Amino acid sequence: MDKKYIAFFDSGVGGLSLLKACRDRYPQERYLYFGDNGNAPYGNRGEGEIRALTERAFEKLARYPIRAAVIACNTVTAECADGLRARYSFPIVGIEPAIKPAAAFARGGKVLVLATKATLASERVRRLIENNSSEVSVCLHCPSRLAGEIEEKIFCLGDIDLSVHLPAGKFDAVVLGCTHYVLLRDAIGKALGCPVFDGVSATVDHLAQVANICSKNAEKSRKKGIFFIGSSKNINKRVFFALNKANKRS
Repeated sequence: MDKKYIAFFDSGVGGLSLLKACRDRYPQERYLYFGDNGNAPYGNRGEGEIRALTERAFEKLARYPIRAAVIACNTVTAECADGLRARYSFPIVGIEPAIKPAAAFARGGKVLVLATKATLASERVRRLIENNSSEVSVCLHCPSRLAGEIEEKIFCLGDIDLSVHLPAGKFDAVVLGCTHYVLLRDAIGKALGCPVFDGVSATVDHLAQVANICSKNAEKSRKKGIFFIGSSKNINKRVFFALNKANKRS
């Protein structure tokens, strides 16, 4: 068994949704999680600030034995993925909005993309939209305070009033372009009355491919621990295990 970590980085708690999906599928792997909660969310910050915070975070991650790293943040993927891949020798996988599958599902209809200001303004996401919008109408919306409110109310998400954050209108599909929003996936789908798409499953698939993760005997393997680092490691650990408890009850 490889003793190196598969590392996850996010601006805060949002990336825990991606960590959970990966851990559920591949419990035999060793995981490390760094959430920069003190500076969350990144999505309303300028490009230079996002790059500086991300570079500082990856300098910390690189001190550990890393098998592969996952950028569990759409904003950081959009702004920093290429630069990080050029700098580090370990594979780096990023998450992107699931616009392609949403557009295929809603052909001839309307797709709502919910994402942060920085994500929607990025060249990477602009190209993604252009390449997949020939047969759908794509509506972009930035709920500027939603990621921050999720971060603040992570243990009482039911207190968040989504009507303040979501646009009016009828849509055939909604894309969650922020991993924080994935923590409210069911509530957002119910509020908008349409199917919800995110990049979580596709990112786990891609990670498994580049890191050569095999599901063989995964169910028989003993679960490995998750190593949380950073000044917010205790709260991220609490959130992660709360997510697992909620999943078992549902």
